[in-house]
Amino acid sequence: MLEKKLRQIPKEHLVKGKWFLGRGRNSDVGYWDGKNFLVIGFKFNEPVIKQEGYYEKDFGCFQPFWLIPEGEIIEPFGKVGWNRHYGKTFLLKFE
Repeated sequence: MLEKKLRQIPKEHLVKGKWFLGRGRNSDVGYWDGKNFLVIGFKFNEPVIKQEGYYEKDFGCFQPFWLIPEGEIIEPFGKVGWNRHYGKTFLLKFE
């Protein structure tokens, strides 16, 4: 098992347009839009997109701990179009 202790990522180190693993009120995965985290929550048992602010002492409810790496296809099914987008082997780099 791989274990690593993580601290909350400082707000100034967040990358707009990336997904983060963390702790939130509605979800533990959030998309940083540059101002808030967009998360999937539920309203009347239906999924909805909600905004959660960056967790600070007096505000916010999403604590980001890890930027989720996107990875890349290294053995695609083909060379063009969707065949290049999907594949047999996916490379995920951990930092």
